[in-house]
Amino acid sequence: MKSNEELVIALRSAPRSWMDAAIVVAFENRFEFVPEVHPDPMSRLNSLQERGGLAIGLAGVKPGENTSRAFLAEVFQEYEGQAWAHRYMDTLRGIVQRRSFAGN
Repeated sequence: MKSNEELVIALRSAPRSWMDAAIVVAFENRFEFVPEVHPDPMSRLNSLQERGGLAIGLAGVKPGENTSRAFLAEVFQEYEGQAWAHRYMDTLRGIVQRRSFAGN
């Protein structure tokens, strides 16, 4: 498992083609995020983890793509083989897609 410092470095190293990159923190029934523009991402991440969240990956938006392909999310390498982590990300993708279509 990566340290929080490594997770923040991963956030800062998100693909250049992504906008609004964030660490995805999963809870049992919701998601919260540590955005790349947060003034103190380490404190935000620590706070979310203290409340029971688990940082499972990165998410961002690819500008210029249509709505269904604009949202990008990937699990951290240590969760790559974990089906539950991919289910969480699939759930997040579905939420984003439904909200995107509802807004159009």
